[in-house]
Amino acid sequence: MKRVLYLVLKSGEGAYHTLESLKGEGYNATVVSTESLRHAVDYFPEEHHFFNLRHLEEKEIQESILCMFIIDENKLQDIKSSIKSLTDNFLSVKGFMFSQEISDYEGSI
Repeated sequence: MKRVLYLVLKSGEGAYHTLESLKGEGYNATVVSTESLRHAVDYFPEEHHFFNLRHLEEKEIQESILCMFIIDENKLQDIKSSIKSLTDNFLSVKGFMFSQEISDYEGSI
């Protein structure tokens, strides 16, 4: 059975070190830059949308990183343990993680 592990980390040197270490352990993920709702509303109140090319150019919305790992269920505890260790249980690198069972999976990567 496959699972998807969602990992959200606050951007910064610690987040990149965490991802680099996970890559070194053989894990791969889809990584997306994101922003919290609080940040979008508090810092861009004059705008009625959440994204435009100016944000992309100025890197204003890269407050967090969303990683989606597709892994075998028997590897779930291994990657979670690595993440907890690398983030000092999310104290040195702020974020959170959760997983879901994938009932239908097809693909080559």
